[in-house]
Amino acid sequence: MRDNKNTKEIHLASGAEERFLDLFIDVFGPEKTDKLLIQYGVNDIYGGRRYIDFAIVTENNKVAVEIDGEGVHEPGKVSHEKYYDDLLKQNSLIYDNWKLFRWTDGQLKRYPDKVKDEMYTFLSDYLAEKSRSDIEKIEPKGVTFELRDYQEDAINSLRKLRKEGNTIALLYHATGIGKTVTAVEDAKSYGKRTLFIAHTKELVKQAAIKFKELWPEVSCGIYMGDCKDKESYVVCASVQSISSNLDEFSKDDFKYIVVDEAHHGTAETYKKIFEYFDADFTLGLTATPERADGEDVLKLFKNIAHKVDLETAVKKNYLSEIRCIRIKTDIDISNVRIHGINYDQKDLESKLFVPQRNNVIVDTYIKYVKGKRTVVFCASVHNAEEIAMLFRENGVSAEAVSGSLKQQKRDKILNDYEEGKIEVLCACDLLNEGWDSPKTEVLFMARPTMSKVIYLQQLGRGTRKAEGKDCLLVFDFIDNANMFNMPLSCHRVFNLENYVPGALILGHGNRKFKEADFLRRGEKPVELIDMPVNVLDYEHVDLFNWNEEAKKMISQNGFVRMVNKQSGTISSYIKNGKIKPDLIVPCGSKSFNYFKEETVKFYAEEFGWTLITNENIKDMFIEFVKKMDMAYSYKPVLLKAMLSECDEKGVAAVEDIIDYFIDFYGDRKSRGLQAEKKKSIYNNDEIDRKAIQKNIFSNPFGKYEEMNFMERCNDIEYVRFNKFVWKKLSREEKVEIDRICDEKLSSYYRE
Repeated sequence: MRDNKNTKEIHLASGAEERFLDLFIDVFGPEKTDKLLIQYGVNDIYGGRRYIDFAIVTENNKVAVEIDGEGVHEPGKVSHEKYYDDLLKQNSLIYDNWKLFRWTDGQLKRYPDKVKDEMYTFLSDYLAEKSRSDIEKIEPKGVTFELRDYQEDAINSLRKLRKEGNTIALLYHATGIGKTVTAVEDAKSYGKRTLFIAHTKELVKQAAIKFKELWPEVSCGIYMGDCKDKESYVVCASVQSISSNLDEFSKDDFKYIVVDEAHHGTAETYKKIFEYFDADFTLGLTATPERADGEDVLKLFKNIAHKVDLETAVKKNYLSEIRCIRIKTDIDISNVRIHGINYDQKDLESKLFVPQRNNVIVDTYIKYVKGKRTVVFCASVHNAEEIAMLFRENGVSAEAVSGSLKQQKRDKILNDYEEGKIEVLCACDLLNEGWDSPKTEVLFMARPTMSKVIYLQQLGRGTRKAEGKDCLLVFDFIDNANMFNMPLSCHRVFNLENYVPGALILGHGNRKFKEADFLRRGEKPVELIDMPVNVLDYEHVDLFNWNEEAKKMISQNGFVRMVNKQSGTISSYIKNGKIKPDLIVPCGSKSFNYFKEETVKFYAEEFGWTLITNENIKDMFIEFVKKMDMAYSYKPVLLKAMLSECDEKGVAAVEDIIDYFIDFYGDRKSRGLQAEKKKSIYNNDEIDRKAIQKNIFSNPFGKYEEMNFMERCNDIEYVRFNKFVWKKLSREEKVEIDRICDEKLSSYYRE
């Protein structure tokens, strides 16, 4: 047994706790007492120190066990203060994601057998998980190996970038070719204290193992969950843990930062970390630099230090060749709504979760690849469970795996799959990142997606090479869809217009070219001889991809930013047919409009609108201020706040803007003046900063942003003037704008 201070001698606080321990040993054996933390210290929500009788802390769960005297929690038998204090402790534990179990001394004495049954039911799964100390026991193997040529090239490129004064870069390498190894070797050659961050515990643990193997000369620890090693030379941390505990570190603790799956790096939690640490160099790792929300990863990472995409990696024989068979279903998803490039989940479920489609999936496996290690990507947890059950009913060993499973069960399923005890994994999202299996020979793309990121992540689960593995065979399940909500497939991802069943999508060297020559002669390549496909069946694939088309165009919001008219005017002209978009993308009950640049210029000239450029935007801004329309007082207040709080670059902290609004309307109320219209939040007695922030960004800021006069910085905590506006504003013009705002406010309040 251990307490949370690692002392060897344990003194239990009461006889009741001794009785609990005796029963615990009867159930689990004395060796499991090592999992119990005695009198484990925690803080309540007010920072008060509390102690749990027994705690079990694993990499995934925190379990509290409390042993009480009879009536200790009954309000009639203890003081109200004691009762309420105990409720605070219990609620604080639950708030902090602890699972809480209680037994009383009387139960332990009178019903020991029943308590032991309950112990087994409630605690056995948690005791089977890896404890906090187990995570810390990752030992280095001290392996030696040779870097591949592209890894050496990448490290040389990174050194060159640093020599040129760059402080951030992106390593774009396909899944399975050793991005982490390259990062470890570069960090090792740089030789300064290193922080590795990732968004899943699997990625964090994998990185810790790799650092310990390849850089055994320094200490390496994990900072994640309840394992908080912040003193090691290399710290591998989850982004969630590090971002919420930045005050535990000094700004100069780490001089080299590695960000795994860097396409997540534009999220605010990552930006918070980058802003905090004063690192010499930050390296992003990704196999999929595109982001589902369209935000450009290169805005943050600026330089691609080295690139080996999937197509290159396969061609150079680093990864398995990829073949594809398209399986058409009679499921119609043409009316499924989309949000951005994501399908509406409820719409999708109503279409996909039908027995016919599940039967097609199982029948395809039995017909084409029975006995091969296969991953089926499903649309939901329920869908995965249904398909796995159908596989088992047809004599195929299969299991569903998802994030909803407990860690112990999930690990067992994945281990059984690796050992060949399970033939088919039915997965939902869980396997997109942080897991791959070189022994996987087949992928079933049965989850429709319009996201290239998700599709390539799924593809990457099976691209690693393995002994006896000829290729990765991908089955694309093609549901009926319209041109705007067509899901991705191998052919659309790699821009292949002609489909031949089973033919190479990506091949080593020039093998794809040679195979195509075989097919042109009407001959069947040897790799396809045993496959029940007709290689003479050619099919043309419609490659229209509105996402790619839209990237080259200007959105309706972009149109508004280019001319001296507000969004209402543009919307009205489109609705009345005066303006015709070049591309209309339906999205449920809405649609999104896109325009070519020459189209915007044409309509600007036709309607006599001024095009806003970097040269004239300052003058347009001043004109906008002079003609400012006001349903509320917010626009001039925001302008005054920005002018008051901006630094020399025109950047202001959101919190400072909120303070200005609070002070402005508070001052009016203190002088007995009207703050705002009756329903305004500024009339309330209590200050709600979140509500004020929401008001600022949804109301006045939105209008300035719409006209491109203001924008949010990459870090959400700051806003700024358009740099071409701010740079050209003279001191006299700023004073004049402030005066106009005062005049507008005086007129608004009729003062």
